[in-house]
Amino acid sequence: MRSFRFPQFTIFLMLACFVTLLAAIGLAAEMSRTVQMTYSGAPNLQPMWWAKLPGLFAMVFVMLWTVGAIGYAILFVLQRSGLHRLSTLEPRPPAQ
Repeated sequence: MRSFRFPQFTIFLMLACFVTLLAAIGLAAEMSRTVQMTYSGAPNLQPMWWAKLPGLFAMVFVMLWTVGAIGYAILFVLQRSGLHRLSTLEPRPPAQ
């Protein structure tokens, strides 16, 4: 199978999207803490955040593995479909 490389600009866009998502999640977490502080009867669950960390890592790993496996399967199926031969296709017959 021929190796595949993303263009550099695509990698930059993926990283920018990832950082934007992390910032949005952080902002949502801060907003939820601010709203929680306004209610006096709400329990404070802050000291227990580390207990859920291994489960979160496992869940993210499984999700990323699933997406990677689907992507690899798509590339494997398209390997023999003739799509790669389009670059060598001559649209006009040679002049005689």
